Amino acid sequence: IYACVSLIAGDISKIRPMLVEYQQGVWVETDNSAYSPVLRKPNRYQTRIQFLNAWMTSKLMWGNTYVLLERDLSRKVRAMYVLDPKLVRVIVTDDGGVYYQLAVDLLANQKGPITIPASEIIHDRCMTPFHPLIGVSPIFACGVAATQALTIQSNSTKFFQNGSRPGGVLTAPGSITQA
Repeated sequence: IYACVSLIAGDISKIRPMLVEYQQGVWVETDNSAYSPVLRKPNRYQTRIQFLNAWMTSKLMWGNTYVLLERDLSRKVRAMYVLDPKLVRVIVTDDGGVYYQLAVDLLANQKGPITIPASEIIHDRCMTPFHPLIGVSPIFACGVAATQALTIQSNSTKFFQNGSRPGGVLTAPGSITQA
């Protein structure tokens, strides 16, 4: 699992994100002072490649990636932090509002538990078979098939250790005729 996640996350993190705009029927790469700096350097302790690697590792291992957006006074995103998915809880209010409850995360400058609106989080999730806001990892999704395969393999091992001879005693509640 480690090797697979490491290879996938490593390869995807090498892809350079591009900011593009639609001009005269063609997508053209552009530069924008509001977005380009944070795409080049997402936060104070990670490079772009490390950030994207953390993003993909979280998604593949846990089924969810939560990215906290840090904004300046003009509401521009100045930093992005991949959060530990074990420290994030999705909350849906009675009126359908989506919020995220975050535990302490000092790397993301989150010094205490707080509940924030969905507009301040990028939530990237894998398949959502049980709830549209809760992803499951590919590992979890393969769990039933893997468990079944292990059971079959274990039973097969026992059968061949027994000389490939099924054994047992047949009983019936009365006498059994030859026919």
